[in-house]
This record gives sequence, C-alpha cells and structure tokens, in this order.
Amino acid sequence: MTSAGQFLVATPIIAAPPFARSVILMLEHDESGAFGLILNAATIIPVADHLPEIAHLASEPPSVFVGGPVGSDMAIILGRSGTADFQRPTPFGNIGIIDVDGIPPDLDALRVFAGYAGWTPWQLDAEIDDGSWWVVPTDRSLIFSAETSDMWERVVSAAPGTIPFHRTFPHDLSAN
Repeated sequence: MTSAGQFLVATPIIAAPPFARSVILMLEHDESGAFGLILNAATIIPVADHLPEIAHLASEPPSVFVGGPVGSDMAIILGRSGTADFQRPTPFGNIGIIDVDGIPPDLDALRVFAGYAGWTPWQLDAEIDDGSWWVVPTDRSLIFSAETSDMWERVVSAAPGTIPFHRTFPHDLSAN
C-alpha cells in the first residue's frame, strides 16, 4: 500500500505525542520507507527566530511546526509555487520541499517544519494494517491552513466510510 500523496491520520489508538490526533501529509511511501510532515502541530516558536530571511513568506500561523520526531534539529521548508522549482518534488506537483537559498519567485505559501515523520521499509504498512492509521484523500486546502487546532476533526469528518464516526472520540478516555 502506498500513502504518498494522501493524508495519514492517527486513529484513536495512537495516544502519545507527537502523533496523537495528527494529520500527516505523506510525501513518499515506497519499498525504501515513508516520509511525511505533521500538518497540525504548530509551536509557539516564530519562523523569524530561526529563519528571519524567509519569515515574511511564512503562511499563517508564521510558526515553526513539529514535522515529526525524526531529525527534529533540522528545518524542512514546504512551499507552494506555480513554477514547481523544488529541491525535492512531491506527489502534489506545485507543492514541494524548497531550499532556503532557492526560494521560487512565485511562492504563494510556505511552512517551516522541525523534523519529519519517517518509517523504515514496511514499518508504516504494518502500522496501517494494525489499525493505527487511516489513509484518506488529501484536502489540499488544509496543507497551508491557518487553522490547525481542529484539523484532525475536520479531516476525520470528511473521510470516507465509517471513519467520521470517530470524530467525537474523546481526547481523554478517563473523562468519558
């Protein structure tokens, strides 16, 4: 199964950060492993604190996002550009990883992530098979959305099949 080009959504089985209620934009998923970025984990750290030269281009909120637990000391810059002049292309055509020194001139959205979500070969497939993740169609309007606090609920509500029944699953089962 490949999840590249789709959202990977944490099921209620995953309760620990950084993946609890996460929505991950899957950029790669093949026999060599999988790579994605958590879209709904904004921090309070302004992009300007670490990359002042591109802070004015950052989409709202102009904060660094937790992209995942792997390589959290590295910045990954995701951008949207009509020229698709990317350091690393993605399945989305006009959205890709950009180099801070090679910002496309027609860039209209940019998000900075600290780290990424990564899986070894077949690891993610096993986690999907055991019910830890849902793979759902990507809503491109959410990739650079300013509103991220309720993204999990919105994605789950719009998902196919019986997935929407889980949108009211409590954050804390002891409070149920």
